[in-house]
Amino acid sequence: MKKLVLCSLVLLTSSCADFQQGMNSVGAKMKEVNAALTPKQTSGTQTTASAKQVGTITNEQCKTSVGKSKAYFEQLVGFKLNESNASGYSSMYESYNLKISDRKDRLGGNFAICILSFDPQTSKVTTYSMPT
Repeated sequence: MKKLVLCSLVLLTSSCADFQQGMNSVGAKMKEVNAALTPKQTSGTQTTASAKQVGTITNEQCKTSVGKSKAYFEQLVGFKLNESNASGYSSMYESYNLKISDRKDRLGGNFAICILSFDPQTSKVTTYSMPT
């Protein structure tokens, strides 16, 4: 009976160690993925001083976006807005979710977004929204 208990403890201990080692490697891989997905600052100058990070716009830029062109927002965020990075795309509208740099979401996190809808014929913003 003692051998059975001893063997069980050895197996349980080694399983816990293997599990912890596996979790450490998963955590390291998640950090690598996050680093790869985080936009890097470019050496070029920003077109506006109020945009603090590449890929983001400010709260005010979102609120005053109606009527502005797609090219204007491409300059602000630092990349092309096209169907591959659109959140919605049809013959009626193109929709993009852009991160707001100077606003927090309702839970206090940094996930506040501005949803811009462009008219594909004019490439101008027709509506915006900032979900909470």
